[in-house]
Amino acid sequence: MEDTINYFLSRVEKVDRDHYLADRDIRNILDKTINDIILCLVDMSEECLKKYGRSIPDTYKDTILACYEFTGDITLKIAPLVKHRNEMIHQYLKVNWQNIAYVKSRLSEIKEFVDKMRSLLSTQSSGADISGSRPSAKSSS
Repeated sequence: MEDTINYFLSRVEKVDRDHYLADRDIRNILDKTINDIILCLVDMSEECLKKYGRSIPDTYKDTILACYEFTGDITLKIAPLVKHRNEMIHQYLKVNWQNIAYVKSRLSEIKEFVDKMRSLLSTQSSGADISGSRPSAKSSS
């Protein structure tokens, strides 16, 4: 994940809105890299939920939000990124540059979330949550 974030930063560093809109290749690179970053956050969230015996919600945003009990308030800052990923994937070109700028401004929060997830996923688990109580099944509403 760190490599993907660094790659994104290296590609977005000298790109402004006009360059992004004019250069199809840079647009594809940045859009795909943001998609990769956000899907990685979702994958990590799914692994965390599985590890602690929780059900996996139906949507990407709900999957990230379901990790709140493990990662705390940073989850509330990360979950809205899914909206930006969806807009980029569906090629809303005028909105995409705004999404790139938004995701770039949230990289420190993404890194914080990833660090918390790495820590959670690297610790041993017996199916109990981090507070030591028994696991409960979450509904995917």
